[in-house]
Amino acid sequence: MPLRSTAEHRRVNRELAAVFRKAGAQRITARLQEGVLPTLYLPAQELWLTAHALENRYRNALGPGDPRGGLVWPSIQLNLPLEPGSARPQARFLRDRDGRTWIGHSGTLGGRQMGISREGFIRFLGGERRITHVTIDERTERVVLLGTLAKPHALLDGIVELVHAAHAYRSAIAAGLSERVS
Repeated sequence: MPLRSTAEHRRVNRELAAVFRKAGAQRITARLQEGVLPTLYLPAQELWLTAHALENRYRNALGPGDPRGGLVWPSIQLNLPLEPGSARPQARFLRDRDGRTWIGHSGTLGGRQMGISREGFIRFLGGERRITHVTIDERTERVVLLGTLAKPHALLDGIVELVHAAHAYRSAIAAGLSERVS
């Protein structure tokens, strides 16, 4: 089931950043399109997270590599509405019957890059074997499940894989290799 309150959204967004801090993330700054922002960087995983609130959502921009030294663009975003119904991002934050919070992603990559398709990216990730069917408000959705906050190391592994795969897919598309990667 989806998260249902503003307080729950705020708590879960803080817990996502805590996964990075507990894994030993360095606190740095990175320059994104919105400006220079506090960023959590995990050198061993070559992964960064810039988490900040926008008008209608918590933006959790993630990318590969070291974000210091120039303008960086996220490979993927795990955005969460500020409150239920305020935005419909591609990330899915869900609570199971045991109260655990799971994080997934629709597989749709934003950024208006030509040649990017949800189905192509899912094929790049490994196809239907990577998809979990979840029911959200009586609607079944296909989601790339990354993991649960209850198992932060496994969740971080899922996030690392998704971020690096999204970067590789975007790079291949930009290089004109779309026939080979989709």
